[in-house]
Amino acid sequence: MLLYYISSILFFMISLNSLFFSLMFLMKKMNLFIEWYLIYLNSLSMNMYIYIDWMTLMFIFTVMLISSMIMLYSIEYMNHDLNKIRFFWILSFFILFMLLMVISPNIMMILIGWDGLGLTSYCLIIFYQSKSSYNSGMLTFLINRMGDIFIIMSISMMLNFGSWNLLNFNKLNYFIMIMIILAAMTKSAQFPFSSWLPAAMAAPTPVSSLVHSSTLVTAGIYMLIRFHYLIMLFNNLIKFILMIGLITMFMASMSAIMEFDLKKIIAYSTLSQLGLMMMILGFNYPNLAFFHLVIHAMFKSMMFMCSGIIIHSMSNYQDIRFIGKMKNYLPLTMIMMMISNFSLCGMPFFSGFYSKDLILENMFMLKNNFFIFILLLLSTMLTVMYSFRLSYYLMNNNLKFIPMFLINEFKMMNYPMMILMFMSMMSGMMLNWLIYNNIENIFLLKIEKLMIFMICIFGLMMSLLIYKIKIFLKKLLFLKFFLGKMWFLYYFNYIIIINFLKFGKMNSLMFDKGWSEELFKNNILIMSNKMKFMNYMNLNYLIYMIMILIYIFMFLFLLN
Repeated sequence: MLLYYISSILFFMISLNSLFFSLMFLMKKMNLFIEWYLIYLNSLSMNMYIYIDWMTLMFIFTVMLISSMIMLYSIEYMNHDLNKIRFFWILSFFILFMLLMVISPNIMMILIGWDGLGLTSYCLIIFYQSKSSYNSGMLTFLINRMGDIFIIMSISMMLNFGSWNLLNFNKLNYFIMIMIILAAMTKSAQFPFSSWLPAAMAAPTPVSSLVHSSTLVTAGIYMLIRFHYLIMLFNNLIKFILMIGLITMFMASMSAIMEFDLKKIIAYSTLSQLGLMMMILGFNYPNLAFFHLVIHAMFKSMMFMCSGIIIHSMSNYQDIRFIGKMKNYLPLTMIMMMISNFSLCGMPFFSGFYSKDLILENMFMLKNNFFIFILLLLSTMLTVMYSFRLSYYLMNNNLKFIPMFLINEFKMMNYPMMILMFMSMMSGMMLNWLIYNNIENIFLLKIEKLMIFMICIFGLMMSLLIYKIKIFLKKLLFLKFFLGKMWFLYYFNYIIIINFLKFGKMNSLMFDKGWSEELFKNNILIMSNKMKFMNYMNLNYLIYMIMILIYIFMFLFLLN
């Protein structure tokens, strides 16, 4: 386990350096652009680029801090696993590919990091090598592969513009921007590509905490934030991003209310927050989206770590109906769980409050469609509902588990969570001072300002009602089935993937083994069979004859 200790210290040092340089770049408004020449091909020079500004460094700080804490956490969690060294190396490669994607403005380099993220994510999901893990891994890999296809298509289109460096352009083709947005939607699990994120919970909990809450799923959002100035030129694309974000947020929040798997509830919560980030981008607030992205990464990774301790204590059991009275057995873990829950709900003066309140205030200031306004308020209310529903089940429910069972805290797991707990409480306030250090003039009516508070209280009451009327909910089987299957998205994605694979098979049979084979090889054989003198001749004789004819023609050509 020495590898885990050393890597944890190394990552923590890198994260602190990144934070220092990020603050320096932000204060001095510095950018750093590094370029070196690799290859030159038909007027297209292929160079290696690195672009560093305060946003890049802040994201590296977030990734490296959470990675460092996860490495410490994994010492206890993966201690009895036979393949812990394999787990360490796959996780390290994942972090490497993530950094490669973050620092590069070049679409080719982004593709290398993007593909590496997909591959390592697949390896981590199938880590426990069961049938369900394999199915979840394949679903994740195939949906992310669609995103890779969109990136490759955008690369081929950008050949016409003479550069693969996105920072060279003030404006890009409409179709290229659509491809980049679709790729970001698959990686960030937006509607209709959402079903892979809950399925990816088959991975070990440290993976869920690092990969599926704070880094991999935010890679698509980060890419859209980085190149937002190109997307904002197209009004239709802005509206498209806005609606996709709203639908994802609402669908995930509804699904979380009907779910009983502990990790899947937190996965749906991640999905709803990703929808919120996408929606903020649709309102043309890239800095605000990034602000929420960093804060969300802090408290959501801690929430996954808390769920990991509960699952570890319960012998890998995840159904919240059987888990209860955790405050008596795991007091410190449940304190941290409640802090991350309060941050998620936007409870005043926790870190989530600073980003969520700012988001809602900015949304109220804009001239929005009433439908968008209602959906946003509903989604905010549902966030409070599923958060407190989860808390009720973990705290107040009776423990319906084996009576003779030891449940206790794990110190090695609690230490890294302490740092993330501090970040969950303080990072919102600190980042708010840094990014929004100018005076923000937001004027709201009293009713609008109170509305945010009122929907939170109403959500709290509704979650208590849902917890109390469990018997009534048992009769709503279709609703549970419909929401539990994410509006039947599982089946929809199956249709998409199976049709893609069928098209590939048909193409292979028709072209590779079809008309090209028929036109060339088979026709020559049929013709040779029909011509009787060919029956007496070997294929080698034919080749010799063709070669002799070629030499005769060359000789005649030279004579002339």
